[in-house]
Amino acid sequence: MEIQQDLRSHIRFYFDGELRTLNSVRASDMVMRWLRSEAMRTGTKEGCNEGDCGACTCIVGHLNEFGVIQFRLINTCIYPLSYLDGGWLISVETLSRSGSLASVQSEMLPLNLSQCGFCTPGFVMTIFYAQISQQDQTPEEALAGNLCRCTGYGGLIEAAQRAQNLPIDSAFAAEIQKVEQVLADLSVGGFSITTGDSRIDAPRALQQLLDLRDHFPSATIVSGATDFGLWVTKKLDKPAHIILTKFCKELVSMNPGPDGIEVGASVSIEDFGKVLLSEYFELREWFKRFGGPQVRCSGTVGGNIANGSPIGDSSPVLIALGASLKLRSRRAERIIPIEDFFIEYGKQDLHPDEVLVSVLVPRRKNIKRLVVEKISKRYDQDISIVLAAMAEFSGGSSRYRFAFGGMAGTPALARKTMESLNPDDLASDFSPLSDHRADAWYRLAVSKNLVDDFLSGSSFHE
Repeated sequence: MEIQQDLRSHIRFYFDGELRTLNSVRASDMVMRWLRSEAMRTGTKEGCNEGDCGACTCIVGHLNEFGVIQFRLINTCIYPLSYLDGGWLISVETLSRSGSLASVQSEMLPLNLSQCGFCTPGFVMTIFYAQISQQDQTPEEALAGNLCRCTGYGGLIEAAQRAQNLPIDSAFAAEIQKVEQVLADLSVGGFSITTGDSRIDAPRALQQLLDLRDHFPSATIVSGATDFGLWVTKKLDKPAHIILTKFCKELVSMNPGPDGIEVGASVSIEDFGKVLLSEYFELREWFKRFGGPQVRCSGTVGGNIANGSPIGDSSPVLIALGASLKLRSRRAERIIPIEDFFIEYGKQDLHPDEVLVSVLVPRRKNIKRLVVEKISKRYDQDISIVLAAMAEFSGGSSRYRFAFGGMAGTPALARKTMESLNPDDLASDFSPLSDHRADAWYRLAVSKNLVDDFLSGSSFHE
């Protein structure tokens, strides 16, 4: 089988007032390394190198379907350099290119928001993003992806609050208009780069993605890269061949219908969460604790499911809602209930030539109650000890779906408990493990309490 060869062998993006073209991009290259070592923009700091502290935060903008730039907050330490294609990279130095500080920076100065100063550039970028995105969020929610060891959060929260009420600087507004014209002339995705023993394919259409998947079954499929980035920075993996789904138009679309919403597998958690909230208002607490803003802007719904993690925050919720997955290969398409996708730890029902294309989320219709409870050691940006998603359906007789993450090798339904409505039966549904986050007895005890509270109607987040 021949793979289409009319693809670019480089990426192009806008940065610091000019269009950049990079020819030698490797699968393991992350934005932060390029910024600091090649572009020599050292304001961006390397902290945890795993997307947790926010010191490396920058902003990326891509044109949406209406030709308007949509900004995203990113952790550059785990954001692949190849993902910049067709976009605009904004670093902390970008904000003062006009020769004076941005309004956000000027507002932060009198608040004495820098002691050691290491985390400050990341906070500047996050607060600037809060200003330009104008989202309905508290300052604490806006800053959830950034950590500071010495300054204290009182002033930082005040700065974020002030920023949300400031107009966008005129110099930056003018730059937006200029960049929108530049990006309109660029294609996004549609490249194949081979550098030494590294290859990156970035198909723009589903058929080409399926062809690549069939022809290169051992290649790593990369979606949001919030996991993939850690393989590179923490495991020191050197991937030989990656196939990006980020630029595949069919996988980044959302199609609402009368019975459900089809969400492309490469839709970001940020966009996915907003769609779910419009249908299920009870998910606001779950959504704002789904990583930090940087993780939600990069991570994708398909990636969070396809990695098969037993503690992924999206899978239990989708299982409780009765969602399905659409899987495609060159041979056929199939749709399966999401709970059937997870076979055992590290094993999913995905054939070597298949790709997760979309998630089919049912409309609310018969759901009377929905409660999602996340138990973790800290409130923001933490991995779940247990995540319980519990739904009650209306009909001739009440019907329940209880789904749990963190209780087994995969996210799963508590089938016996759903039938008996006896929380003690969770011990028959699951045999949780003890690890550094929690003991097995604790996981079981807290899960019983959550089910008991739900059945008694006393769940906190109803």
